[in-house]
Amino acid sequence: MTEKKRGAIIGIGGIGMWHGEMMQATGRIQLVAVCDLNEALREKAAAKFPDAAFYTSYREMLSREKPDITAVVTPHNLHAPIAIHALQAGSNVIVEKPMATRYEDAVAMIRAARRARRSLTVFHNRRLDGWYLAAMSVIRSGILGDLVEMHSAINYKPSPATWRGWKEASGGILFDWGAHLVDYLLHFARSPVRSVSGFFYRARRSNPAHVEDHGSLQMKFASGATGTVTISGADRSAPLRYRIVGTRGTLTDEWNWSDDSKLKVFTAMPGGEQATMEVKYARTQPQKYYDNIADHLCEGKPLLVSPESAAMVINVLCAAERSHLKGGAPVPLSRAP
Repeated sequence: MTEKKRGAIIGIGGIGMWHGEMMQATGRIQLVAVCDLNEALREKAAAKFPDAAFYTSYREMLSREKPDITAVVTPHNLHAPIAIHALQAGSNVIVEKPMATRYEDAVAMIRAARRARRSLTVFHNRRLDGWYLAAMSVIRSGILGDLVEMHSAINYKPSPATWRGWKEASGGILFDWGAHLVDYLLHFARSPVRSVSGFFYRARRSNPAHVEDHGSLQMKFASGATGTVTISGADRSAPLRYRIVGTRGTLTDEWNWSDDSKLKVFTAMPGGEQATMEVKYARTQPQKYYDNIADHLCEGKPLLVSPESAAMVINVLCAAERSHLKGGAPVPLSRAP
């Protein structure tokens, strides 16, 4: 039997525990160590992962434990420096999304992985969401025709009671759920991004260190299609998860969470009569992400999420910030520095 790979997690609070569970569930990765600055998590981590050593210094953990794979589950602005150190220490690395808060940091991470000859990937687990898989199936079937306009939105603003509510740590209102929605639209479009426009709003007298109250961006693709992502703490209506308009049909999806839910497709019969179809979500299977990691480490199979595809999301988000500073004027994506 093949010896299990050694796994470690940096940032065990919150969803770090979930990463540990999925890592262990592969049956081919043994969680040997966890790390968190919060000493109070030691007991909780020991109860969950009794065979994993607990550290408060990730540098010490990497030096002593020499993991084959390390998951970085920290505030967003810490992803790059920690991931680069882990790669230089000889570990393959998984980074929680978003990959980074600056595009140049994402590029530096990719270059560090290449120099170290180690693998780098990002936890874009929502590529395995049932609603995303169902929508992708509809688009690829051709029933919508050529894509014209895509919209994806969610009402969400993290509280400053956690690091997610702070601009420096999180990157801003678009860097949390927005990273997922941009990733969705990039894969739906399957076309190069030609320009990005961005708009952000802060309520008067709000703390400028907190994330914005509302953020929106628009991508223009080489195909001629556009894609808009909006994350809002101000909107009180119920936005659609997707509204995807094509030359022959339109797909809409509400924010349902059960795999038993359905999205809708509006199209027309050959005679012109309007027709509406419902398409059941596929099965959501986030465990497949870590199963792919085990396949990659043990069998050399390709990664589900390439670092370049994750860096593209950061490129778009950062372009939206640059556009906002120019009054919302369209700006091109950055080239790798």
